[in-house]
Amino acid sequence: MGMDLKCVHVGRRDFIKTTTLAGMAATLPVTSLLAQEPRGALKPSPQGKKRRLIFLTDTPPAYNQITESIRAIKEYEFEITPVVFNPQKVQEAGNSIREIKDADILFIILPRVTTSSGNIPAALGDLDIPIVLLPVNLDLIMLESDMAAHFRARGANAMLANSQAHAIELIKIAAAPRILEGKKIVIYGRPFDSSSIPARNLSEEFVYKRTGARIQYRPVDELKPLLAGVSEESARKEMERWKKEAVQVTEASDQAILDASRLYILLRSIVDKEGLSGISIDCLGFSFTANPILPYPCLSFTRLRDEGITAPCEADVCAGLSSMVLQEISQKPSYFCNVSAVDEQKSSAVLRHCVAPLKLMGREAPQLPYNLRDYHGMGRGVTPEVQFPVGVEVTMGGFNKDFSNFVLWPGRTIARVKDTDRPSFENAPPAYAKMRRYCSNHLEVTIKDMNQFLQGIAGCHHAMVAGSYTNDIRNAMMRMNVRIVGPSDMTTPKA
Repeated sequence: MGMDLKCVHVGRRDFIKTTTLAGMAATLPVTSLLAQEPRGALKPSPQGKKRRLIFLTDTPPAYNQITESIRAIKEYEFEITPVVFNPQKVQEAGNSIREIKDADILFIILPRVTTSSGNIPAALGDLDIPIVLLPVNLDLIMLESDMAAHFRARGANAMLANSQAHAIELIKIAAAPRILEGKKIVIYGRPFDSSSIPARNLSEEFVYKRTGARIQYRPVDELKPLLAGVSEESARKEMERWKKEAVQVTEASDQAILDASRLYILLRSIVDKEGLSGISIDCLGFSFTANPILPYPCLSFTRLRDEGITAPCEADVCAGLSSMVLQEISQKPSYFCNVSAVDEQKSSAVLRHCVAPLKLMGREAPQLPYNLRDYHGMGRGVTPEVQFPVGVEVTMGGFNKDFSNFVLWPGRTIARVKDTDRPSFENAPPAYAKMRRYCSNHLEVTIKDMNQFLQGIAGCHHAMVAGSYTNDIRNAMMRMNVRIVGPSDMTTPKA
């Protein structure tokens, strides 16, 4: 090529070392793309009612009717900023939009004569606000469909309307705060390193950008000295309430119930003092140790959920925020549970855990009957064994591990033979003879498309609430730029 080429000598050992380190770098948490900047993250929703909407189209005056409809939305006060779109000068429109720093929504109606849409998302760049597209010809939506797909491929939250009325509804969704916006949750444990459900691909900033929720971690040891400051009288009052309302108390001792009550009062005081929406503990980090550093939190989490506070077990971040979503939408406590087993022939899932809400049917409804038992037959701790109703319509859900999808499944509770007394080991030695294999609570739910559910399962834990909330959850996930994974038919299975 007419250039002087110079040879560079690289030793074999140095070459292998350098290329190996380069390959490893991509796997390290600090260099993970997910840890740095989540795709599809949205800027925080503004407080108050004022919203700024950019209206991108070729002739804004031609759409006065729809802009007046936007201004007529009662829930918000819209300031509409028109940006004139010239298909021959796409970059100019992109520059104009990027200069508007306080925009909340981008609303697009393409010109009537447009032959290409793929270059528009590239020109507009990566946007962190929702985008609503309204086809200019509702019987020819191909370009808008392709444009929405291009935006989504870039991680943008693009919503495609099929009528002017639908566009108004989508703008309402886009204007609403994300359902977890501003929520705060404190987790006692190692940051994103739960003993049972670690989430090392996440960070506090990642979770905030993706969901709007703020997570703060604290050492579990911080709780132990605080327990000494809990009022003995208050703890005993809470203990007597648990015993009085229980159908029966079996293995659990008064001391275990008292200790659990003391922990509840402490956690409740932290929630109230700091204005938290959720609180959790890495409980499996000490539950099976010889000398647990804290009382078992099962009763605490039960009571907190019944009171409207998200209290996920095992410091599980993804399932904890899943539980918060369902509780916010349903205004009912969630059953945070393991998907323990599935039966493809019956198309059912068995849901187990040592914590279950008493107020499953609603905070104003009668609480479910329950027994007080020890923790897994180990002779210590206390858990509520709840008697679940049969034939109840329920909604199961859960974020996947990077908050890009939400697994949503309607179901119905069905009868099941009690098996919670099954020993952990067949012909177990005396030390393990009373140890139970399963958690205190078990519930079977019939669902549709079992194989699809199994292949799209969110993880170890799911959350479940009584009632059907498919549309509300869809809208909430649409606002968060999260895709729904669910059955082809979202109607609840019949009894």
